[in-house]
Amino acid sequence: MLRQPFDLTSEAVAELVEPPQPLVHLGPRNTRRRTSVATDSSSVHTTLTTGMRLLDSLGRAVDDTGCTSAQAELMGGTLSRVSYCVPAICTDGSVPLTYSATREAETPAQLLTASVTFGQRDGERFMHCHAAWMDARGNVSAGHLWPETLIGDVPVYAVIHTLPDADLISSTDPETSMPTFVPTARPLAADTPRSAGSRAVMSRVGPGEDLTQAAVEICREYGFAQAVVRASLGSLVGARLRQGNEMQVVDGPGTEVVSVAGRLHVRGDTVDGELATILVDRHGQVHAGQLVRGHNIVAITFELFITEEC
Repeated sequence: MLRQPFDLTSEAVAELVEPPQPLVHLGPRNTRRRTSVATDSSSVHTTLTTGMRLLDSLGRAVDDTGCTSAQAELMGGTLSRVSYCVPAICTDGSVPLTYSATREAETPAQLLTASVTFGQRDGERFMHCHAAWMDARGNVSAGHLWPETLIGDVPVYAVIHTLPDADLISSTDPETSMPTFVPTARPLAADTPRSAGSRAVMSRVGPGEDLTQAAVEICREYGFAQAVVRASLGSLVGARLRQGNEMQVVDGPGTEVVSVAGRLHVRGDTVDGELATILVDRHGQVHAGQLVRGHNIVAITFELFITEEC
């Protein structure tokens, strides 16, 4: 981890630290670097049932919205089992980045925050969940949660962002040979009631794309002059974060993003706003700060959820 002074008035951030290089994936490169579906999203606030697998309780909550897929933010509550991994360098050369061995946190653990993409894989409920928690010893950790994770005695609070016009299907991506969620349009029957939600876009951002720039381009494409990014997760090639007047360089080649949140104002060539993140590196260390635009490259995939703010 490297820290350097960060000139907030400078437009030449690249002079301080070179941006990371995209990972070289062995599969055929998909010429489409983003796949997006527009929808009207509503936010449903609920608590998840204690004693159940996080996946199953969240599945019930999503079913109650009438949607097959959703983005979700989780916070508070406890976990009686935390089965997880962090990113790891692949040693056999088949892929550049993989998962560490499964780890188990000391429980009960206090859930601090989590982002979830919920949909299906092979016809079954499936989730992609990155979380941060405080374990039974008071240590803050983060990682990619496995389905064996269990909700503890205190209910977990959830904000579910519905995706009535999208199905999220997880499959193995030919380019990266890793599982990825990709949104597909879900036609609704003419008599299906429409929600009174906000305009939103669910997007899968491919490897090699700058995360902040991708969010800006989505806003321009869908005409969002003001937008909110939240409930989004994925992986970056290391990270470049601004913390006050310093830049923090997080070791790569892979970091797991637990959450991204922020407002963007996009009017023509003018872009204002920043995206804040919490992430975990391949050493299991947790980091937080503002994403430095042009210096945070998607490693494997990113599930980016953006809502219009009127």
